[in-house]
Amino acid sequence: MKNSLVRKLVSVSLVSAMAVTMLAGCGSDSSSDESGDGGKTLKVAAFEGGNGAQIWKDIAAAYEEETGVKVELELSSQLDQDLTKEIRNGDVPDVVYYNLGQESGFTETMLKEKAVADITDVFDDELKDKLLDGILEGTDAQPYGDGKIYLAPIFYTPTGFWYNKNLIGEGKEYALPTTWDEFFALGDQAKADGRALFTFPQSGYFDATMYSMLEQAGGIDFYNDALMYDENTWTSDEGRKVLDTIGKLVSPEYTQEDTVSNANADGGFKINQQNVIDGKALFMPNGNWVIGEMAASTPDDFEWGMIPAPKWEGDETQAMYTFTEQMWIPADAPNIDEAKNFVKFMYSDTVVDILLNNKTVDKESGKESDAPIVAPVKGAVEKLPEGTTKDCYAAATADNIVAVTGTWATTQPIEGLDMKKSVYGAVESINTGEMTVDEWQEQLIETWEKCAAALE
Repeated sequence: MKNSLVRKLVSVSLVSAMAVTMLAGCGSDSSSDESGDGGKTLKVAAFEGGNGAQIWKDIAAAYEEETGVKVELELSSQLDQDLTKEIRNGDVPDVVYYNLGQESGFTETMLKEKAVADITDVFDDELKDKLLDGILEGTDAQPYGDGKIYLAPIFYTPTGFWYNKNLIGEGKEYALPTTWDEFFALGDQAKADGRALFTFPQSGYFDATMYSMLEQAGGIDFYNDALMYDENTWTSDEGRKVLDTIGKLVSPEYTQEDTVSNANADGGFKINQQNVIDGKALFMPNGNWVIGEMAASTPDDFEWGMIPAPKWEGDETQAMYTFTEQMWIPADAPNIDEAKNFVKFMYSDTVVDILLNNKTVDKESGKESDAPIVAPVKGAVEKLPEGTTKDCYAAATADNIVAVTGTWATTQPIEGLDMKKSVYGAVESINTGEMTVDEWQEQLIETWEKCAAALE
């Protein structure tokens, strides 16, 4: 499942709060730990998700070869829980790869508690020139909006609506839509054929959709204001248009009937994704990680496609949200200087090539598949082989596409607020009839008031 599954505030769990408390109590210095042979040792903790484990082993080996620094690598699919236990025992990692938007909210909690180091100095002019324009501008790199970088965007993925290219496209059974009117008309056509227009893995996958739709509805200034909890976000015509459109999209009229019952992290989300492969639903929000994630159950002749979320009539451009995955340094890391060197290494040609040549192995079937990962480095996309992945990245840089980055701004801790549930959880309740769009709007207005009051 998405390593992120993406980019927002969540409630501060007892586990995460404990981690921060223990971390704050740990001392740090700028000297590296000594390995058994007297050399330096850097502790790197990385979330093991859809990207697989091998890339981290390869990156660690490459760093050791280039610098002579030993990398002590910790890989875990439940990294937040493991780090909590280790931090409790005074064992603080030097570098962490754990994204914004995870269910535990571990990274958000660290940010709220000011337990993440300022790494602005890593990104000198030379490195900035090497990176994609704008990749360091959003709140997923500058979470406090103060011009300082705390999170390093090491991977990036354009997101959109993924579909079965064998069914949809020029000369296929269904024409590819570009506007919402065309999209819903396609839904009516598909329904007559016994297919649903839409499904979604989990409600959290609406993060990228909502971000892109907010920009599409009101432009970049409106979008940036929304990230900072502008009071007019959801009372405006633009904000209401976004909510009404999503409400229609997730209604039982257009969303596959079993979507909500399957929308969980226990494997049900894969059933929803499989429904797109099998032609039971035509579109779903996702990123290119879905290719490797579903490789074992994808027929050899199947071809993925991706489009931005549709635009409204008259719009000249389309917005496409670019999801980033982040690496960061704990404020109390024992070896901050060496940790910064490692973060900078993540943008080297060596790592760019390791990522592009990544492969994943399905644990159940043992089936290996290509799963290239793209660093936000200029020229990386051109190295991709022809195919779906390259097409998706190329689409994000097309002339009529507005690339959107960033996340809801980090605030001080807000007791009792589950940001993910407040913002995205409503889509499931709207589908089941437990909530109306009006009630969702009121919930969002209240949430934005709380977040605005808790901004730094």
